[in-house]
Amino acid sequence: MAETLAKEPPGTPGAVLTTAGRQLVSTVGGASGPLYGTLLRRAGKALGDDERVGREGLAEAFGAGVAAVAQLGGAQVGDKTMLDALVPAVEALRESFAAARTAAGEGALATVPCAPARAGRAIWASGRSGTRTRGRPRRPCCSRRSPPRQPRKGRRDEPVGSGGCGAGRRRPGLAQRGGRGGGGRAGPGARRRRRSALVLPAGGTPDGGLGTSSELIGAAAKAVDRGAGVALLVDLGSAVLTVKAMLAEGDELPGNSRLVDAPFVEGAVAAVVTAGAGGDLDAVAAAASEAYSYRKE
Repeated sequence: MAETLAKEPPGTPGAVLTTAGRQLVSTVGGASGPLYGTLLRRAGKALGDDERVGREGLAEAFGAGVAAVAQLGGAQVGDKTMLDALVPAVEALRESFAAARTAAGEGALATVPCAPARAGRAIWASGRSGTRTRGRPRRPCCSRRSPPRQPRKGRRDEPVGSGGCGAGRRRPGLAQRGGRGGGGRAGPGARRRRRSALVLPAGGTPDGGLGTSSELIGAAAKAVDRGAGVALLVDLGSAVLTVKAMLAEGDELPGNSRLVDAPFVEGAVAAVVTAGAGGDLDAVAAAASEAYSYRKE
């Protein structure tokens, strides 16, 4: 992070947050990178080009960031996620930075006696994520305060068009088999004249390791885009959140990109066949999604 900021020193507080957020999305694995990256990037955009920012303005900016995190992760206060710390911290930030730090700690500790998590990583430890006092029921949730809401401007995760790319963790023999009309980590696109599906892998990190990289995803999507649309197929949680975060930002993927809800491998095969036959983005997405119902017995 320090190297990135030193390489291209941002000129404003907003630019610092935006750059830091972009770096988190690109380099931090799991769900944390997309979530914290979205928090910082959205706060940075809210600050704009102001060279000086007061505490009230900073609180409003981070309020916008917290709302974006809630929308991206589909969680709310009381679900035992980072929102239980972030929401009270942002509210207290208008008072002082010390109050924000205290509120964040109290919010996190308040999740201990709550019922099992309903969202986030803690849901996998639901059997251990709540405590019970003998003879007394657990509290159903920690709080009912809602994160600040952002105005809805229509769904940005379902643009229209056709093309192809994919994202996820690198798997030998799968992630390395991109090309036209065959395998790979990607959802396909159609170029009707040649009846071929252009597919590129976007799994792994730039250094060849396991993980998800927004840089690789963005580069692959732009490389296959021919103006008719780009279908993105992903595998697991971090890839899903990374692509959703990129779509929400609006300027990191071709404007006609679509995250397709489909089984990763079978969906890619179905999408390649449909795209190769000349199907548009709607047909490609539908074919990939229908792979959920394919039976193999």
